[in-house]
Amino acid sequence: STRPDVVNIGAILSFNSSIGKVAKVAIEAAVEDVNSNPAVLNGTKLKLEMRDAKLSSGFLGIVEALQFTENDTVAIIGPQHSVMAHVISHIANELQVPLLSFAATDPSLNSLQFPYFVRTTQSDLFQMAAVADIVSYYEWQAVIVIYPDDDHGRNGIAALGDKLADKRCKISYKAPLSPKLNRESITNSLVNVALMDSRVIILHLYADWGLEVLDVARNMGMMGSGYVWIATDWLSTVLDTEPSLPSKAVDSIQGVLTLRMHTPDSELKRNFVSRWSNLTATRTDNDLSD
Repeated sequence: STRPDVVNIGAILSFNSSIGKVAKVAIEAAVEDVNSNPAVLNGTKLKLEMRDAKLSSGFLGIVEALQFTENDTVAIIGPQHSVMAHVISHIANELQVPLLSFAATDPSLNSLQFPYFVRTTQSDLFQMAAVADIVSYYEWQAVIVIYPDDDHGRNGIAALGDKLADKRCKISYKAPLSPKLNRESITNSLVNVALMDSRVIILHLYADWGLEVLDVARNMGMMGSGYVWIATDWLSTVLDTEPSLPSKAVDSIQGVLTLRMHTPDSELKRNFVSRWSNLTATRTDNDLSD
């Protein structure tokens, strides 16, 4: 068959989120790299179409995924959130279009159930094993977990429970947060957390939720001596992607331990890191001119 001149790929991102802002820049740079080097695809060009799913958990993502099918899209990058990835993976299976997600970490998203789902990041099983190792190292017997009451949160915490059990530790109290989150509901949850014996608190949340929870906890005097706060990789993502955090957020995260996924050193990585400041500077200039 004749090699096509152009191959269509799609991307579903939440442009206003911490991850979405930088992913948009990185994906555009990657497409530019491929198209500027004829040796990669033997002269075939990638044509990228991006859609903003905003912060929707499902419906908008479904609409965007179906619209991509109208122009012979061969693969879809995204979505960022595990809840939406679950939904769109069913569509990807039916249409036999690969779905490449760099941020959906829910362990229950697997290739047996979703053969067209390709995860390009680590599942939460790995970071939950790391959290359990930390808990075991300091000989803490029990922890409290705060998480979103959705597939991403529940499945991540289930994985943590299994990893803690392997270390003869346990989750003593679960504080699921409703998707309809506000400061009052956070305060109510933290009041219950403060009544518990354990002072080791694991935060497995979305970035905007996590910063809000930490701010409320700080105002309630729960960030001082005697408490241990461990955040999963949502916090390192915020630190890596937000050029400047508000002073309130900086104050709230003091003393919090977080995890970051390890990326082995390589020439490609070093080259990309050196380019990144230029890429993000260009993005900022464009945002200011819009």
